[in-house]
Amino acid sequence: MVALPDVPSSDLIDEDPRDTISRLIAVEEERLRTRQLDLATARNALVRLHGLGATHAVPAVAPITVEVAPTLLRGLLDETAGPVRNLVMRMDVGSGTVEDWMSYNLEAVRAGTEQRTLYDDSVLDSPVLAATVAEWAAAGERQRVMAAIPSEFVIYGDVAVVGPEVWGDPASQYVVVRDRMLVRAFIEMFDRMWAVASPIPTRRTTDEGEDDHLLDLLSRGFKDEAIARYLGWSLRTVRRRVARLMDELGAKTRFQLGAEAVRAGRLNAAATGSRSDTGLAAYQGSGTNPLQVGRRERSG
Repeated sequence: MVALPDVPSSDLIDEDPRDTISRLIAVEEERLRTRQLDLATARNALVRLHGLGATHAVPAVAPITVEVAPTLLRGLLDETAGPVRNLVMRMDVGSGTVEDWMSYNLEAVRAGTEQRTLYDDSVLDSPVLAATVAEWAAAGERQRVMAAIPSEFVIYGDVAVVGPEVWGDPASQYVVVRDRMLVRAFIEMFDRMWAVASPIPTRRTTDEGEDDHLLDLLSRGFKDEAIARYLGWSLRTVRRRVARLMDELGAKTRFQLGAEAVRAGRLNAAATGSRSDTGLAAYQGSGTNPLQVGRRERSG
């Protein structure tokens, strides 16, 4: 009689081969993800050693993957003493859209982390996105809005910037920038954009309050289409309200409307002049929107 070799028994012998393959792939994917997270942690540890005086060279700009970005972002957020400056072009793609990271960041803001976020005005078009923005505002995030944000990035204090490798494409691979001069340049860019951006609009309870808000937006150089999107009005409503204000203040042109609004105390002349080089001429509704510095045009 010929003895057969022992064959290891398995409880999975009756498992559907497709299920077996799927399970093994899932296990390997999880293993790879764990390794990527470990590498991100190690990279961050190297940066911390560099800050403590170690001689290891840290690259000024280093690529990161969307999968490991949340771990890196968490480390940067935990170690950042200064404010977080956040420029948001889109809310559906990018390293900041991972649910676990979003929850962690939100809790940090609730706990007192100063975060200033400048949103693209497209968030106003979606009730779902607007609700998300409102949740961050309730947590304590300082918010403003601007038309046609050119790209997106997050600045952690004065230490690092995280953003897409391809400018204007948040779906591209992300990089972390640690070069001091570049970080300073990003801070300067953000602060200049923040200074001319507008607060997230809130519902005004009176017609006069809404009219004053309309006058303020006109003085900032907003086009009628942008005002409609900003306030949630129809284009016809915007133009009807402007016409009514012109009649009410005795103005025959939009330029005269700005002057009469200042004369009537409905608009601050000094503040208006500081918002753009054109001052009240923004009421003319012609030329480049002063809020669209360095940005592409958007359709209304």
